[in-house]
Amino acid sequence: MALPKFFKWLRPGLRIKRWIAVIFLGALFAFLASASIFFYAFEVGGQRFGSNGKLLLIAALLCFSLAGFCLITGIYRLVKSMWELVDRRGGRKGLIDAAYERAVLAAGPKVVAIGGGTGLACVLTGLKDYSRDITAIVSMADDGGSSGKLRQELGINPPGDVRKCLIAMADEEPLMSELLDYRFPENELGGHNFGNLFLTALARIRGDFGEAVREANRILSVRGQVLPSTLESVMLVATHEDDTKTTGQALISKTVKRIKRLDVRPDPQPVAADIVKAIEEADLIVIGPGSLYTSVIPNLLIKGMAEALSRSKAKRVFVCNIMTYEGETRGYDLPDFLKAIDEHTFPHRVYDHVLLNNGKHGDTGIITIKERGAHPVRYDASQYVHSPFKLVMADVVNPAFPIRHDTSKLARALVGLIDD
Repeated sequence: MALPKFFKWLRPGLRIKRWIAVIFLGALFAFLASASIFFYAFEVGGQRFGSNGKLLLIAALLCFSLAGFCLITGIYRLVKSMWELVDRRGGRKGLIDAAYERAVLAAGPKVVAIGGGTGLACVLTGLKDYSRDITAIVSMADDGGSSGKLRQELGINPPGDVRKCLIAMADEEPLMSELLDYRFPENELGGHNFGNLFLTALARIRGDFGEAVREANRILSVRGQVLPSTLESVMLVATHEDDTKTTGQALISKTVKRIKRLDVRPDPQPVAADIVKAIEEADLIVIGPGSLYTSVIPNLLIKGMAEALSRSKAKRVFVCNIMTYEGETRGYDLPDFLKAIDEHTFPHRVYDHVLLNNGKHGDTGIITIKERGAHPVRYDASQYVHSPFKLVMADVVNPAFPIRHDTSKLARALVGLIDD
């Protein structure tokens, strides 16, 4: 429920009221100093006060000093705090609404979201309305499309999934999102996204892809941080049930053979310290949704990642896909998803909640389902009554596009688990 604007001013953490109070305190000190000087001056140079006259003068000077300090500090910090709001959000939402939003987000949970591509961006788009302390850990195994071309031609890490997450978490004008997502025609700049070229240029300037992503976080005023799961050039290798192999994210995503094992080659260095720190401090960890073998599991195979997740005291939630239609998981149901994650992270358990959709799609969604050849991920809740994780069912489907989650519904369900 929306609060009246007057009550929004009363919310703690706006970083406005405190500086107004400091300014008021400075004015009070100035008044006391002025009153002391007045009495001293009009009582014949303080003679009536005798020896106390000098003390009165010293007190006046002290009050003037305190007044100056409080007024200068309060005005400077108030202007700085309000300018930040006007500069980023106040012009679009109004000053008090921007200040209230900042205070609410600052008090939000610490969230870590793990995945890649469209699924992770969906999670981030919803969660950024609940917190400004979000860490997105993005898969670096993409080798198709624009990312694949840049990776092959320039030898940089694939920027595509990072770009999607930056757009999802950016606190900028909608035009900036359109700009970063703009794709040139094939006969112009090779059909690359502008955002991919932007990250590539930053990587060239900074000499390091990780540093380029950090700069992009700052430039786009991201609510939290987007971190690559690894900075090494890695390739996915899938071993099928008939022991044949498929190499490369793009080919694996289209395979119709069931996958027995996924490997990352070459073996990347252990998970970065800033990722481990974010996991240790998190209140909520979200794994998925997204392509199981080409977006979700590759992150979990980074050395030390599964162990760090298993040690975390946060609510660890695996968000299962609503439907399957991709080659790599076509026909998968809930047991298949869970088995794949458990086998690739053994002996560690990386989740203690599993979030499933129980909402219905709208009539317009039937067309999408038929066009994609999709079917809902089936599950029998009674099988998991005594399981080591909690099965959570919620309406999180986008009824008009039922192969995907609704960003707002999903965020509400996830944040609700923290207080459950």
